[in-house]
Amino acid sequence: MAAYDVLFQPLQIRNLTIRNRFLSTSHEPGYVLAGDITDRYIAYQAEKAKGGIGLTQFGGATAVSAENSFYYGQINGSVDKVIPQFRRMAAAIHEHGAHCTVQLTHGGRRERWDLTNWLPTFSPSPLREIIHGTFPATMEDHDIRRTIENYVAAATRVREGDVDGVEISCQAGTLIEQFWSPAMNHRTDGYGGPLANRMRFGLEILEAVRRRLGDDYVIGIRMPGDEMLKGGLTQDHCLTIASTYAGSGLIDFISVVGGQASDYKSEARIWPTMWVPSAAWLPLAKAIRDEVQGQVKIFHATRMTDAATAEHALKSGAVDMVGMTRAFIADPHYANKLRAGEEENIRPCVGVGYCVDRAIRGIDALCAHNVATSREATIPQVVRPAAVKKKVVVVGGGPAGLEAARVSARRGHEVVLFEAASELGGQLLLAAKATWRREISGITAWLARQMEILKVDLRLNTYAEAEDVLAEAPDAVIIATGGLPNLGRFEGLEFAVSAWEVLSGQTAVPGSVLIADENGTASVASTAEFAAAKGARVHIVTPDREFGREIGGTNLGAHMTELYKHDVAIETDTRLVALRRAGNGLIATVENTYSEKRRDIPVDLVIGDSGTLPNDDVYTALKPLSRNRGEVDLRALADAREQAIVSNAEGRFVLYKVGDAWSSRNLHAAMLDAARLTHPL
Repeated sequence: MAAYDVLFQPLQIRNLTIRNRFLSTSHEPGYVLAGDITDRYIAYQAEKAKGGIGLTQFGGATAVSAENSFYYGQINGSVDKVIPQFRRMAAAIHEHGAHCTVQLTHGGRRERWDLTNWLPTFSPSPLREIIHGTFPATMEDHDIRRTIENYVAAATRVREGDVDGVEISCQAGTLIEQFWSPAMNHRTDGYGGPLANRMRFGLEILEAVRRRLGDDYVIGIRMPGDEMLKGGLTQDHCLTIASTYAGSGLIDFISVVGGQASDYKSEARIWPTMWVPSAAWLPLAKAIRDEVQGQVKIFHATRMTDAATAEHALKSGAVDMVGMTRAFIADPHYANKLRAGEEENIRPCVGVGYCVDRAIRGIDALCAHNVATSREATIPQVVRPAAVKKKVVVVGGGPAGLEAARVSARRGHEVVLFEAASELGGQLLLAAKATWRREISGITAWLARQMEILKVDLRLNTYAEAEDVLAEAPDAVIIATGGLPNLGRFEGLEFAVSAWEVLSGQTAVPGSVLIADENGTASVASTAEFAAAKGARVHIVTPDREFGREIGGTNLGAHMTELYKHDVAIETDTRLVALRRAGNGLIATVENTYSEKRRDIPVDLVIGDSGTLPNDDVYTALKPLSRNRGEVDLRALADAREQAIVSNAEGRFVLYKVGDAWSSRNLHAAMLDAARLTHPL
């Protein structure tokens, strides 16, 4: 890998020698139980170390104070019982040659008062933040002293826990940044007003932490290069802060982000999906690196998902370490595969944002298409060969079918895959047609290439019937035929069309379009953007109390920005109940779900989206012939154990449904079905 040699060069930070430049930056994946580090969390971090990473910064937003609410499932760093937990985590990471740090955070107003200890939130000023919705108490002098002491105590626990360094969070709109930012700090005392005063709180924390931890310990901060917030910190402000903090001698590195996280649009910037271009905020990191002139090391991670971009970031002098955090969620063995020359076997991060969207909702972070991540105890990242070779037939070449075929082939089985269309991808082909979500096609492109590498017997343009499957004499049959559009339940259903018909180009988009959303996913948002971009006047109605209830924060921020940019009208608490022809157009009757008042809306086109219904004809035909009659042991499936149900002794094969062929869910659920059935097959 001579082209990527720079990525494998060691880096010295104080007394720490990191084996390469691959970095997983601080994040909290939610694998903590009541503030305690779990075996699942340790396995997740250890897998990245095993996969060749240089530095992994675990414990994102680790809580330091009693008033911290663990809103995102953080580690509780405010109590001594965390020390042996840190030691277990550090030992698991060190065992595989990587190093680690912990990020310490006080959320300030980015907390909830009605969780954990039911204490007020605190901030420099009593300004409500839209994401968490709390009205913080204004910090008094004793609150400031107490918080500094809390940081020192938490940092001491990190060092006593055998962790290699500590990072102090000054980003994502958390407490120290709240003091920095004129949009969040309206104080008139020594901690408010001029920037020098607003920097004081953070410097006092670092002075106290450095005094306690000593000169031989690695300490850094994470901060914005530009808040991108009206009335907030500009890039020039951030350069001054970086220069001041680097020049203080108190820190060893600065990890740079772009933006903050005080509203949904801001979340879409700081933790961007494919809505934001690759490495969009890298110039912010470079500007800070140029400003500090080598006084500290510079880290950065924003949508750096491939080796070429990472190499450019290093060679251009923008950073000293490349944060590829979500790339390592998609494939924790990224570094080792790259070193071994197996770049095409690296499972790509395409920026779906499913991981961070779950994390910021306070639930466990999961990769949209690598379902093994954080489930290493039951689904190994490296597929194990099967003891007995079998014949596996997969019907359907969407993501679930492709994953079933991939894992089965990696297990050493002979695999035949039938796909009715002329290309692989299923519903992701349609999703990729929708404006800024085009990169989602990278998932099926990678899986399709795996079919070639693994020599799967691929039968495109083949609408498989039961007879076609039986002719292969299979030992196992996986039905991954997906679903068919469900337009909903209203009078005049025959006059409506599906989102699929619009995105595929089968149905033209006329002047005015009504979308009846009973799905709540990105499907409706993407279709609305697609239609609006073609000049249609779009009106969405949904019976939900909020639009996009299934869309996570970073994606919602992106979608809402695009929808409002195109003047799309969104009406909640409203359901389409009837549709009828009227001349050359349609009359849609909608009803308020509370008052039950109805009104008519004249439109040119109505799109109905109520998820999908299983496309399971082949399954139904094969079911009586199968050994298990299609039955699944759900407990065994949840545990990714071998299925053992035999209800038909004369059956010649086992039969399973996966993905939307079973139930209308999402990409991750479909991939998980496939993996949990085929890993033990």
